[in-house]
Amino acid sequence: GGIPIAGTGWLIGVNRRPYYGIRTDSERCPAVGWRPFKGQAPAPRVEGFASLGDACLRLAEAWCQEAEALNDQGRFKMAAEVYKRAMSLPVLPTKRFAEIQGFRAKTYRRLAENKKVSSRKQGDNDDGEEDPLVGMAAEWAIQEAEEALEKDPKCFLAAWEGAIAAKHIGWWNKGRQLAKKAMQAVPHGPQHRAERETASTLFLLMAEEEQEEKQRKVLEMQQSKQQAEPEVDAKEVEWARGVAIQLNEALKAEDFKRPHHQIWKLIGPGLKKKDADMLFSEIRQLVWEKWNPIAWQHGYRTSWDTLARKSFCARVVDVANADVAEVKALVREMEDRTCLEWPDIAEAVEKIKYDETWAYTKREDGTWGTWNGPTSL
Repeated sequence: GGIPIAGTGWLIGVNRRPYYGIRTDSERCPAVGWRPFKGQAPAPRVEGFASLGDACLRLAEAWCQEAEALNDQGRFKMAAEVYKRAMSLPVLPTKRFAEIQGFRAKTYRRLAENKKVSSRKQGDNDDGEEDPLVGMAAEWAIQEAEEALEKDPKCFLAAWEGAIAAKHIGWWNKGRQLAKKAMQAVPHGPQHRAERETASTLFLLMAEEEQEEKQRKVLEMQQSKQQAEPEVDAKEVEWARGVAIQLNEALKAEDFKRPHHQIWKLIGPGLKKKDADMLFSEIRQLVWEKWNPIAWQHGYRTSWDTLARKSFCARVVDVANADVAEVKALVREMEDRTCLEWPDIAEAVEKIKYDETWAYTKREDGTWGTWNGPTSL
């Protein structure tokens, strides 16, 4: 602090070490004219205040001006540190503290938008190099804005800068929330109408951009799907069509329809699983007795080889899945004639059943826990 010395002047020091001094007979601490002793040049400008609160407000103002100058030079990270220093001052009013934190959010938002840093900047500018943490600047801006709004919900600057930062990285829901808070922070009256309309426009703009982004992503997914799924070769389509017609005609024969109908009549409610599996196996055998000669003509040894049956059926259904309507219709007709799903025709597909009686649920008496019944299928 400043120590007046009668008939000599004033000294500013720490721990009895003089940093700056001035020779004067005035009992009031002079603002200018100080000379460095142990301190670094240039000597500071000194102002006197009636209270600590007034001094903190003036120092915060000076540091904010310094930070703004750094922002104008594009030195955003240094500016953010200066704002942080201003926020560390004691006895700052809550409104002023939130405003400074809003300025810090603005600095981070500008840093996020300044992705491409000019390589021509030199000197002690620590923002002259690309920093991977720059990508997190928008998130820092949102965090600072939300903390400022917790202290002062009427801080329009913090809400506005947080909304802009959220828009920058596509956090649409967060951006709309902050834009709404910005609208609520604007005082009533015609003199603040422009700010209110600006915040409202930002809210609507983010909703529109979110919708456009969703439509663009859907279009990109559709285009990538079309590129990922090459068109089926015309010869392959012709082969699948011819084979599907042959297979379907084979199922129309009386020596298949009659025994198939007799077996199907045996299937009904209450049938044990092993008995049902045996009946479906007999149906499958009837199908392949008609299809084996056709498969052999095309090089598939389906009489005994299950893998050959799978390959044969897969080749046909791949063409059907490529939106070839005629082949798809024939596959569905064959499923109806055999009463089997297409994957089950080549080989029985075991459908896994899960025991969920252990699951955490609400019981009949209103309590929560596992089922009261048995834990076996």
